[in-house]
Amino acid sequence: MKKILYILLFSSLIFGSCAKNPEKETGKIRFMFDPGSLKFISSSFNPNLQTMSALYGNQQGISALETDKKTTGIDLKLVTYEMQDDPNYFGSKVNGELVSVETIKTDQMGNLEYGIEFGKVSSDESSDQRIKSILDYQPLKFPK
Repeated sequence: MKKILYILLFSSLIFGSCAKNPEKETGKIRFMFDPGSLKFISSSFNPNLQTMSALYGNQQGISALETDKKTTGIDLKLVTYEMQDDPNYFGSKVNGELVSVETIKTDQMGNLEYGIEFGKVSSDESSDQRIKSILDYQPLKFPK
């Protein structure tokens, strides 16, 4: 019985230490964005740039996307990640390194303000074009 336990212990040490860690291989750490009180609205993928994005917002932001009416209190954040292969599922992609966090907010007059909270945006679009692109997202409808 002791021999079996020793064999199992020894084999778990050998095979356990041979497991690959994709984060160590690439040298990249996967960072997850914390939306805080903002809710998930929609997502998109850009296979040409190998990026994926998630749009988060408050209730006023969701309402503005659904009705095309701009009100005060809008808070939207578009979070963009690089795509990377999922180490657990062959052929699947997951979010990798954080590329950018873009924000759209309204001031007291209801004017939209665009900003980049983190990183760089890979497009040559103006602030107005980026606002239009972000406001073109359609909120996902979840069943109740």
